Parts: sequence; C-alpha cells; structure tokens
Amino acid sequence: MAVLPAVVVPLKDWTHRGGTSVMPPGDGYFPSGHTATAAVAYGAAALVLLPWVRSRRARGAVVAVWGVLVLAVSYGLVRRGYHWPLDVVASWCLSLVLLTLLFLTLGPLSRSTCRRSAGTASRRTGPS
Repeated sequence: MAVLPAVVVPLKDWTHRGGTSVMPPGDGYFPSGHTATAAVAYGAAALVLLPWVRSRRARGAVVAVWGVLVLAVSYGLVRRGYHWPLDVVASWCLSLVLLTLLFLTLGPLSRSTCRRSAGTASRRTGPS
C-alpha cells in the first residue's frame, strides 16, 4: 500500500488527464487512485488468506470476492462520473502488476510459514 501513491501520483502528473464533466476543472484523473487502492488493498488481503485456505472452492471464493469488490468500486466511480472507464482499466492493470510483484516477493515466504504451522514435516529430520 505504501508503494501505491509513489507509483500513481507520478503517473497522474505525467498524463495530465482531465476529469469528466461532473468533476471540477483540472487534471490528474488518470489512473484512478481509488480503484488502484481498492484493488491492491483487497488483493493483498486475498493473498494473505490464500495460503491458509485449503479447499479449491474456498480459494475460488476468496478470489471471486476480491473481484466483485474491485468491480463494485470501479462501477461506482464510473457510474457517478468521477472517472472515465479508461482511468479504471488503467488502475486494474497497474494493480495486477503490483499484486504480482507482491506475490512473487512474499508468496514463497507465506506458503512456507503456513506449511510449517500446519504441522507438516520440515526438511529437517531426526531428533531436535
């Protein structure tokens, strides 16, 4: 979450995209920071939960809830006229990149911690 403003704010400054007719005059509407924040926050929460969820159906439910929440936020922002649809789509793409980096960075650590705490055998054998 701390990296998100460091990525979104320079993109907003670089593009100087104007808002919709409902928004006050100005620029800085591309990409949608609200969509990116929702996608990364809910996505990070899903990544924390996934190693602890055992069944395939429950894992699918976690991912589906993440998707529904992000789509709901995105729809609301476009429906109310706060962002153009392209602003939201750009945030989805940016969020997927950030979540992939988070998964690649923290994924193996959380999976190994989860396995050890679940009582599975470690690589070390023999008496302690």
